[in-house]
Amino acid sequence: MRVRYWTGLSALVLSLGVTACSDGDTDQTFPPLDYGYLSQIHLNVASIDVQDEAPAAPVSLSAKAPVAPDQALKTMANQRLVASGTSGKADFIIKQAYLNRVGDNVVTGAMDVQLNIADEGNQHTGFVHARITHKLDAGDRDPTSRKELYTLTSQMMQDMNVELEFQIRKKLLSWMTDATGTPIVNGGVQQQALGAPGTEPAPVTPAAPQTLTTPPSAGASAASGTAAAAPTVPPSVPDAIFPTGSDAETTPPVQRSPQPGILKLPSTDTSTTH
Repeated sequence: MRVRYWTGLSALVLSLGVTACSDGDTDQTFPPLDYGYLSQIHLNVASIDVQDEAPAAPVSLSAKAPVAPDQALKTMANQRLVASGTSGKADFIIKQAYLNRVGDNVVTGAMDVQLNIADEGNQHTGFVHARITHKLDAGDRDPTSRKELYTLTSQMMQDMNVELEFQIRKKLLSWMTDATGTPIVNGGVQQQALGAPGTEPAPVTPAAPQTLTTPPSAGASAASGTAAAAPTVPPSVPDAIFPTGSDAETTPPVQRSPQPGILKLPSTDTSTTH
C-alpha cells in the first residue's frame, strides 16, 4: 500500500513537470519596461493628461504579453513628458496599440498616439501625431509566446520614443522648455564655456608667423636639410709632408743633367777574333 502511494505521487509530479515544460515561459519573469533613463521632454503647460482610446481587438495578443503595448505607452508618457509651465494643458491620447499574429511564425504590432496642446483659454493651439509599426519573425520559435511578445513590444517602444520626440521638436518647439521652465529658443539653450570663478575666459590670439630678417647661415642650411659647401682656403704654412703641395698635383718634372765624372763612355777593342 505504501509503495502504491509513492508511485502515485511520483506520477503526479512527473505530470506537472511535463505540463510546465509544454508552456516554457509561463513562469518566466520579465522586467517592466522603463524609460526613466531617457531625457525628459518639458512642455510649457500646467498639466498633462494621458488618455487610452485604443479600440479593443478581439484577435489581439496584447493581453497575453508581459507588458501590454498600451501600458508601455502610458509608462513612457508619464516618465518622459513633464509639465513645466503655469497654464495650459496637454493631452496624450493613445489611439491604437495592438499585437497580432500573421502567418505561422510572424507577429506584428502597431502604435498610434497624438499629443494635443491647449492654451490657458482651452484653445487648441497645436498637436503632433506619431505612428509606428513593427514585425517580428520568430523562426522556429512560438511567435505567440510571452517572450516573443515582450521582445516585439520592446522594439516597438524604441521606435515610438524616437518618433514622438522627433515630431515634438519639429512641430511643438515653441512649447518646449528646459527643466526650469524657461522656453527653449532656436532649438536649444545656448551654452558658454566658463573659466575660473571671478574671471573671464581669455580670447585666443593666433600666433604671428615668424619672418627671417637675415639670410640663413651655413648652419641653418644644414639644419634644413641642405648641406653648404665649405670654402677652400690655401694654407699659409707649408705642409710638413708635402712642402710643395699635395702629391696629387700635376706639376711637370724639371729635367736636370748629371754631374761631371758620373757617366763613362764604353771602352773600345780593336782586336778581331776569327
